[in-house]
Amino acid sequence: MSRGGATSSDRPGGAGKPGPNGRAAPIAVSWDERQRRPVTFLWRRRRYRIERVLETWVVETGWWKDDGHVSRSYWRVRAEGRVFDLRYDRITKEWALEQALN
Repeated sequence: MSRGGATSSDRPGGAGKPGPNGRAAPIAVSWDERQRRPVTFLWRRRRYRIERVLETWVVETGWWKDDGHVSRSYWRVRAEGRVFDLRYDRITKEWALEQALN
């Protein structure tokens, strides 16, 4: 759901930030509550089926400040033969595609 501006992820086999100006792109994610993991995501009008979760991590910082608190879960996944970093913002409850690695 990029709004113009070519990034390296626009090229076949390219890696980089998926959104405009190198920012993360908002995505829709289907979550499997039983498995406690994302199973599909929608990016640029295409649905990607997640074949495997490769890695997960959490970033929690700034909790001591009134503003600037960051609380995110990250999922490195393989989908449709490519590797993506998905992030879930625990504060805003929004998913984004952080980067397309290949």
